[in-house]
Amino acid sequence: MPQTLDQKRAALAWGYATAGVTAHEKKYKKLAKGASALIMNSGLMPTLAYYNGQDRKKAAESHLLLEHLLHGLVVRLQPQPTPANFSKFMEILQSRGSREYLRYTDEALELLKWIRQFVDAVETQGT
Repeated sequence: MPQTLDQKRAALAWGYATAGVTAHEKKYKKLAKGASALIMNSGLMPTLAYYNGQDRKKAAESHLLLEHLLHGLVVRLQPQPTPANFSKFMEILQSRGSREYLRYTDEALELLKWIRQFVDAVETQGT
């Protein structure tokens, strides 16, 4: 029996949540929980640009969440997935019509919904 769309998203999100919490614990949890609001208030591209603009050493969790979002969007929405390069992905978003852009935004929000739920379920090293 094939997986539902939600099951596919959940499988991706579980892996992302596990990796994020394992690497950055509370910082990743906080970031993942606020990402949807940031996208809804600022838009998908400005949010991705914000995460990419963070200092890699001081805000490694931002870059990890960015990597997770890009990978998840590529896997879910591109017929032949290619590596999720930030610059290339931004060019793809810029070249899409408004319906496609909205589709990417909706997919990011759906993926984040799952990540947001799973970050609390992942056991950290301190527990």
